[in-house]
Amino acid sequence: MPPPYSATFLASIERTITRERLTPYLGATAGDLSKALELYEANIQLSEAMHGLLHGLEVTVRNAEHHALTASYGTPTWYDAAPLSKYWRDQIANAKSKSGSVTGPGKVVAGLTFGFWVDLLQKQNHWPLWVGRKLHAAFPNAKQRSVIHERLKALQLLRNRIAHHERILTSGNVLYAGNGTLAVPELLECAEWVCAETAEWMRSQFRYAEAERILREVAAMGVSL
Repeated sequence: MPPPYSATFLASIERTITRERLTPYLGATAGDLSKALELYEANIQLSEAMHGLLHGLEVTVRNAEHHALTASYGTPTWYDAAPLSKYWRDQIANAKSKSGSVTGPGKVVAGLTFGFWVDLLQKQNHWPLWVGRKLHAAFPNAKQRSVIHERLKALQLLRNRIAHHERILTSGNVLYAGNGTLAVPELLECAEWVCAETAEWMRSQFRYAEAERILREVAAMGVSL
């Protein structure tokens, strides 16, 4: 049940939360402000629950790719030897500059955006990195680079929506990622592609069940979001 919102609080919405931000929720509840706020709160709770899963996935993916390329090149500074285009080299240079006097590979890897690691799986890197330098070893439980790239790209969009406090909640028991949707199990599958044991750890410790519960409860509300 939603909390009993005071008249003063409801009157403050235009100035604080704003009706514009509540637009999708108001549309789903035929303009009922109290019910729209209930959905808005569910979106925040879902975003909070997803944070741990996204944290675990981002760290897992970037470290697995770094480990695979380190093994292939025989050095943790593989990024200095890899045949990367200016797009990636600029990001590496930026990560190095941000690390200041601490320029070790661990600092550089941590300073690169999640998008860097997702984009390494683009088609143009299929032969030079995925095949030629065994980047595929980062995902021993998956087969197709294109499938991995597409899923991680959707995951990146979801992550960015959460970071910008946007809606990820739907009434269809899936997460809204902007250009499409993701089911919570599909996020965990990304971790399974890297390591089944790590994925199980994330399932048990990173509020996976809570995220699924929130989506089920909203799906059962009878709204269309």
